[in-house]
Amino acid sequence: MAKFKIRKSNRTDFITYFGVIAAFIIVTLLNNAGMLPRSRAGQLVPICCYIVMALSLNLTVGVLGELSLGHAGFMSVGAFTGIIASQALRTSITSAPVRLAVAMLVGAIFAAFVGFLIGMPVLRLHGDYLAIVTLAFGEIIKELINFM
Repeated sequence: MAKFKIRKSNRTDFITYFGVIAAFIIVTLLNNAGMLPRSRAGQLVPICCYIVMALSLNLTVGVLGELSLGHAGFMSVGAFTGIIASQALRTSITSAPVRLAVAMLVGAIFAAFVGFLIGMPVLRLHGDYLAIVTLAFGEIIKELINFM
């Protein structure tokens, strides 16, 4: 019977995942016990956002091996759509966690749709050309948001 071996990179990934889960549990317990100051609790939201952004960029660059410079554009599309959905559902869904979940789902679906639309014409590009197109998309989204 052959032994199941875990590669070193997979082992490192599992250790990282375990560390993130353990940190989340510890911070949640500290916050629920009231041992976390308000200023630190307020910093958790941007910290979690930056972690999600870093993981998504790691997925594209580290796993797929493609250089994408337009991540901020796709995240902005999803965030903007999620905020619009949350504000539109404020009267119909009174529970904040449910409204957050729905807004996140709507934002993710819309960002995926825009990513699909952008991905169709640039599907064959790789390397520097993909980076240039995604950089241009990020700049277009920035200008559109500044215009509004």
